[in-house]
Amino acid sequence: MARLGEILRLEKLLTESELDVALENHVLHGVKLGTCLVEMGFVSDDDLAQCLGKKLGQPFLTKDQLCAYGTQNLAMISQDAIMKRRLIPVGINGGALRIATDHELSPKKRAELEQYLGRNIEPVAVSGYAIDYFLEKVFGIPRPGRFLKKHSRTKTPKAVPTVAEKIAKETAPLVIDGTEWQSLADVTQSAEYTQMFEDIFTTTMALDEVPLSLTSAAEHLSRAKNRDDVAKTVLDFLSNSSRSAALFNVDDDLIRGWAAYSDRKKIPEFGEFSAPIEALPDLQHCVVTKKPYLGPSTTVVTIPLLHMLHSPGGRSAYFPIILQERVVAVLQCDRSEQLNSHEILELCRKASCALEILILRSRLLCT
Repeated sequence: MARLGEILRLEKLLTESELDVALENHVLHGVKLGTCLVEMGFVSDDDLAQCLGKKLGQPFLTKDQLCAYGTQNLAMISQDAIMKRRLIPVGINGGALRIATDHELSPKKRAELEQYLGRNIEPVAVSGYAIDYFLEKVFGIPRPGRFLKKHSRTKTPKAVPTVAEKIAKETAPLVIDGTEWQSLADVTQSAEYTQMFEDIFTTTMALDEVPLSLTSAAEHLSRAKNRDDVAKTVLDFLSNSSRSAALFNVDDDLIRGWAAYSDRKKIPEFGEFSAPIEALPDLQHCVVTKKPYLGPSTTVVTIPLLHMLHSPGGRSAYFPIILQERVVAVLQCDRSEQLNSHEILELCRKASCALEILILRSRLLCT
């Protein structure tokens, strides 16, 4: 079966460079590829739905059609099936219930779904974006990918903003454990790290009971199947030395919560955090300089953020995660006597490599 990206390119609806940018956001933000393409304005939902129908050999609906038919048939199945299983009833065809879903249904999964619903079904192809749009409109569930910028392109950060420029001028080179914190910008170009990109498979999402060593963390990262596996490994390792830690995604002038823990427990609400990058000047300094930073700043945003993370306060350490000379994420953790900056630098380098191979793997699987 042809891949979605391949179909879109064959239909001349998408260029290779647009697909590359969308795939990067797909990996870094955990948003479905089709959703990235629509949110970024590269492909219309109508074209995406048509290509999905062609890919699956099924009838298809656009988001507007889904909203029209879906709202008329809400009572046909439970809200749990609609909201959690992403199954939208859109009518009856003969004796079969027409179900719009963004899941690809194998014969086995279709049989399981028919048993779950208690009747025969006819699958209808819709995009993940259309399902998300429907759930947002009908149930008020914020759709993933809504933060992606139209026609976004991979680019380096703007020139040093005023607040970061002020910090840079006033701050001497940072030295911890007798060593200046160096830039990681050249890490993903090094050939020595390419050998770790083999045998990718999944890992569990719960924090390990036994804290990871750097060697074990490297092994876990080499097997990462998605961004959540990368986050789990990084935060698991930090549990050695930091009471709380958080990973932020960086997208131009916006930062978003990726994953966080406190006292070895996840903080689910952190995924909803977002703020302009200038609201966190210490993190901004880390992004602009592409170097780790030990920050003392407090702002109207950092105070409630630290409260959310159950952080004891004091100085926080910031480490950049860099892809092709661009900071795509920042690791924040409490500064403690047990914090080994050299090991965390190495961990961030390996996390950069893991994300890069995930992007490459997505490109290979998409074409």
